[in-house]
Amino acid sequence: MIYRTMRWLLLLAVVLLLNACSDDPTPEGQRVKVEALSCSTGFEEVGNSSARTTRAWNPSPYVTYDVIYGTNGMFADQKDLVNKSIYTFFTNDEKDNQEGILYFRETESKWYLNTEIESSGSLPYQVYGYIPKEDAEGASIAPLENSYSTGAVLTINGLSTVTPSDVCVIIGAKDGIADNNSYDENVSYEVTGFAPGKFDVSFVGGDHATNYIFLLFDHLYSSLRFSFTVDANYNKLRTIRLRKLELIAYADDHGGGVKAKYNATITLRKNESGTSPIVGSIRFTPDNSSAYVAPTKLYEGELTLTTSPSDFLGCFVPGVNTYFKLRSTYDVYDKNFTEAHPEGNLIRQGCQAENTIDLRDKFGSYMDYDNNTGIYRTRRGYCYTYNIMVQPTYLYMLSEPDVDNPTITIGS
Repeated sequence: MIYRTMRWLLLLAVVLLLNACSDDPTPEGQRVKVEALSCSTGFEEVGNSSARTTRAWNPSPYVTYDVIYGTNGMFADQKDLVNKSIYTFFTNDEKDNQEGILYFRETESKWYLNTEIESSGSLPYQVYGYIPKEDAEGASIAPLENSYSTGAVLTINGLSTVTPSDVCVIIGAKDGIADNNSYDENVSYEVTGFAPGKFDVSFVGGDHATNYIFLLFDHLYSSLRFSFTVDANYNKLRTIRLRKLELIAYADDHGGGVKAKYNATITLRKNESGTSPIVGSIRFTPDNSSAYVAPTKLYEGELTLTTSPSDFLGCFVPGVNTYFKLRSTYDVYDKNFTEAHPEGNLIRQGCQAENTIDLRDKFGSYMDYDNNTGIYRTRRGYCYTYNIMVQPTYLYMLSEPDVDNPTITIGS
């Protein structure tokens, strides 16, 4: 079953603290302190969101970013997915563009912007950008039809072709509460006029002024979801500990290489209808100066697989690339628990299994097909899900070597 609801929109609530002096008539750049929260429509199987997401500004049916990528989220075992940075452009037709990166500081559980922002004055800022900053080499922006209030053309350079990260673009922004004294972490606040296609935000200066910005994201990439389980009978005999998961992309069924970097050009047009501001198709072009993509690490650690699903995400540039190989590295333990070996005895270490994937075989009906060329293209924002069973290799009779050499089988 394909989870078409993976075409979520990410909502990011950003809190900006401007300590401007109210008696200074000249707007000055101010250090901005940021606290961030994001939400998503997510997967159908996503449970209730945390209490923080019940505020009135959280427009239904969004759920928190943590539900998908946080410590208790669907992809919680992929630690590299959380606390990513956001690359932002603050534009104003009367000012020079200001660029900033929203960094997450784990020690304080807050986001910080690495630049100073002036109060917006008579004209608001427009906020454009993408997440994660870590998956690109840089970006540039240009006004749409000579005005950022109309929209923008965002170019992201050197994007990783394959990545565990959900690469997204800002498609909406809205400022919120401006009085720091009135803000209560446990109180719901109403933010009106927040929707895709709106990018205007205003910054209010003055003593103790606090400015909140809410950001809405949409996906740039297609994705693969791998859901691992262990066969119930086999789980009684052996413990499987996943050590590493890697995804390898190929250009064709002969194993041709895929360029490791791509550039993306996204045209965004402001609108008042609440529809996506993305104009036409996003243009992806390979960086021909880059090498071929290497095996991409989706996970590395010591995760014990069980009969309950463990989910992993791999994202990739949408288009003609439909061939992949999934490489799993794992250890095998027996169930002979002793004081010296409370987790069982290590039977086999560093085993590897490789599974070849051709997305057309299973998901062709969910792709765009060109009748003239016979080429399938994966779609932006779609997640293609594979269920993977770890089981012994026996057919009718179980022998000891079979127990210690399980297969990893991709199913429906």
